[in-house]
Amino acid sequence: MSKLKIALIIGLVFIVAAVMVIIPGCKTATTAETTAAAATTAAATTAAAATTAAATTAAAATTAAAAGKTYDDFRKMALAGKYDGEPAKGHTLAFANIIKSFPFCTSVENNIVEEWKLAGGADADLTVLDNAADATIAIQNKDIIFNKKPEVFLEFQFDAKINDQIAQEAKGKGIFMIAIDVPVGDFPFMGVNNYGTAVLTGDWAIDQIEKNGGIDKVDLVLYMTNPTVGETVFQRIKGSVDEFVKKYGDALNPDKAGGKGVWAVVDSSSTEKAKTDFGNVLAKYPNAKNIVIFALNDQSASGFQAAADIAGRWDADNMLVCSQGLDELGMQLIRDGIVDGDSTYFPEKYGEYLIPGSLAYMYGGAGAVPKQMFVDNVIITKANIDQYYPAK
Repeated sequence: MSKLKIALIIGLVFIVAAVMVIIPGCKTATTAETTAAAATTAAATTAAAATTAAATTAAAATTAAAAGKTYDDFRKMALAGKYDGEPAKGHTLAFANIIKSFPFCTSVENNIVEEWKLAGGADADLTVLDNAADATIAIQNKDIIFNKKPEVFLEFQFDAKINDQIAQEAKGKGIFMIAIDVPVGDFPFMGVNNYGTAVLTGDWAIDQIEKNGGIDKVDLVLYMTNPTVGETVFQRIKGSVDEFVKKYGDALNPDKAGGKGVWAVVDSSSTEKAKTDFGNVLAKYPNAKNIVIFALNDQSASGFQAAADIAGRWDADNMLVCSQGLDELGMQLIRDGIVDGDSTYFPEKYGEYLIPGSLAYMYGGAGAVPKQMFVDNVIITKANIDQYYPAK
């Protein structure tokens, strides 16, 4: 074979080898370009979907506003005692009560049911369950309600940590929630301005103390607390603490040892449990005669009185009992001279906020519901109770 042929063969081999190396490179480049194009398309699709969702929400809110079906519109209807056009008809709602046996909670439930029917809602489209102040039952109720897939779930549940878990699951299932008195994630909140009502109560208590000789006449101030209720409900007491410390200094600060102001860790879920815990608290201060107490609810206030009575230390003239919520039990405690001042939340009117909030979502989406729907608060005493709640 001539040298020329050998050279041509060798050259051909090099050319084939080069082509084999170049071809995979071309395929990789093509794949990369295809992947990049797909990613760009996916991103554009996601962005378009988000834009569409936002536009849909905005359009729903605009439509609701144009139709006179905003939260403010529904609130006006609730206050007037008449809803235009049965707006709840054909819609679904669920409510889990914190503890049905409490008069306060019974009032809340009754008003929700009443407002739902007034708005044209059907019994068959309303699910009502009782959490019974039990986190385990609350989780079971949550599962029942999620399986029913209501448009709105009204949650009244005391354990803030469990509420956060429920909120995350609700978002994953696309179920809208409204929290009642205890936050549920970042869903809208309806209920009391906890810090505001505590400030109101604290200022009222200061007025009573000043009218009766001043803080020197007071031996002990009990600020009730209960870790399970979470930070938000704790503010019902914290506002009063801040007002007392601002007025009287660190001697009334429960975080400073040796003063007149102390924390009282008490279970607020029943009068019996509160009685037991307050009995233990009072035993730590056997010489305290003139006592001011800030209770989280009327069941706790009743438990305090029972504990003091059992210990032979109850004297209404030497006790200033301040409570929160004013349910039927609280009304009786005021008339009996046991509770001196009770910040009422008007539980019999909760439905007048919750049903308008629910309807606002049904017609206008999440953006149509206020993030906070606060009730008004008034300190009810023996002198003014009949003005708000005439004796039956």
